[in-house]
Amino acid sequence: MDPHSQSSGVTGQVGHLSRAKAYAIRPARAVDLDRVVELLQGLQEHLEASNPDVWRMKPEARAQFRGQVTSRLKAQDTCALVAEHDSDGVVGTIFGRIVANKRYSPTRSGIVDQVFVDRCHRRAGVGSRLVVELCCFFCGRGINDLSLRYVAGNEGAASFWANLGFAPRIITVGANRKTVEERLAQTRGL
Repeated sequence: MDPHSQSSGVTGQVGHLSRAKAYAIRPARAVDLDRVVELLQGLQEHLEASNPDVWRMKPEARAQFRGQVTSRLKAQDTCALVAEHDSDGVVGTIFGRIVANKRYSPTRSGIVDQVFVDRCHRRAGVGSRLVVELCCFFCGRGINDLSLRYVAGNEGAASFWANLGFAPRIITVGANRKTVEERLAQTRGL
């Protein structure tokens, strides 16, 4: 699908045609804050359930989360969109931002930060439509290179992004320091 075929706030016919008309993709507004925070907290819970080794959000970070989302809604070079269902309200969100690094080529890239669709509205093309609109944001700013991260074990995300052409570029792995030291001791006889 051509990412330029739709514009923000216009309903289109992507995915299941009968349900696609029920969704509008539009910029997130201050009035959406509570629901966007709720969706992003749902994303965090989903990530933590997908991989028991992923970093967990501390209670104080959860307490500050609303303020962080508020700041992100106003940030320069950032795009925050929501998917609004005609009867269920805001059911999905996506955040993207532009980053610059003059030491590399390309010097500017688009980062897809967070995407989440309410469980009851998945498999209806909502996530794809959010990505289409985020691509329009990036295109309008001359951004061609896109990157994102997802949690290992989140098979739905792995499949979704791979189907859109995303492939690993850099692999980030993690380990407990004590485990590393034990393995080093075993291999080196320390």
